[in-house]
Amino acid sequence: MEKVKSYANIAIIKYWGKKDKQKMIPATSSISLTLKDLYTETEIEFIDDAEIKKEVEKNGEKFSGVRDLFFLNSELQDKIHTEKISKVVDLFRTQENEKNKKVKIKTTNNMPTAAGLSSSSSGLSAIIKACNKLFKKNLSQEQLAQISKYGSGSSARSFFGPVAAWDKDSGEIYKVKTDLKLAMIVLVLSKSKKDVSSRDGMERCVKTSTYFEEWVEQSEIDFENMKKYLQDNDFEKVGKLTEENALRMHRTTETSNPPFSYFLPQTYKAMEFVKNLRDKDSEKCYFTMDAGPNVKVLCLEEDLERLAGIFSKKYEIIMSRTVEL
Repeated sequence: MEKVKSYANIAIIKYWGKKDKQKMIPATSSISLTLKDLYTETEIEFIDDAEIKKEVEKNGEKFSGVRDLFFLNSELQDKIHTEKISKVVDLFRTQENEKNKKVKIKTTNNMPTAAGLSSSSSGLSAIIKACNKLFKKNLSQEQLAQISKYGSGSSARSFFGPVAAWDKDSGEIYKVKTDLKLAMIVLVLSKSKKDVSSRDGMERCVKTSTYFEEWVEQSEIDFENMKKYLQDNDFEKVGKLTEENALRMHRTTETSNPPFSYFLPQTYKAMEFVKNLRDKDSEKCYFTMDAGPNVKVLCLEEDLERLAGIFSKKYEIIMSRTVEL
């Protein structure tokens, strides 16, 4: 049995949309923080057909036909969800003597799943790391990141930290240099599974959003500017651009057909609360949101404890420093 741990990443320049689904070329380049306290732990081992048959008989018809066993937070997943993971494992079953090998995966997130907290980035990267160990492929971080993007685009950045980038033109996934010690506070506004998945949301925006072309053009400018601001260690410019880029991403959902939103009324109130802290109390904090209602607050590590104390009076929070990878 192999055990691994992998960390979620939260983008400050968003990956939103695919230019080429088959080759996994994103529509936008992205930059993210890899967070030490948002993670997935995964165990993987080889099993035989008898163990799969036993689990299927115990759990019911909807599990019939699974090629592997996949447990998420101790719950066996059905054929639809397991097949997605089996396709990821197939990327490692490359030799003739590996093709019929079955695996059991047990994975646990320390954060709500499918609620816009990037559980897929830590989850998929953890499975990729675990497969690399189990199948003894000895692949590098760079190689694993390139494989991981086919399971979940955002998961590719989880192989690098504290700050990682994914360049849409070169396809390169790499660590970004900065002397800024960045951190994040997640304001947990909802733990419910979102109505529109990230994958479905992206696809609708790519196909129907009247703002999508403008989003892609501006995002490339944002990507280059963010790299410069990080290199210059200019936290104010990093923070302002983080907010602007997030709001532009969410404008693509509002201009899709049919339009949709990941935000709840609490999301808007939380964003306003962050702005007020900054404008009225001179706190160094900025918001960002992914495909979900929860608000993430970007701050400096030196301010993390104090700001966490402020936010915890009003919200359930998860605070995290970044991790060096």
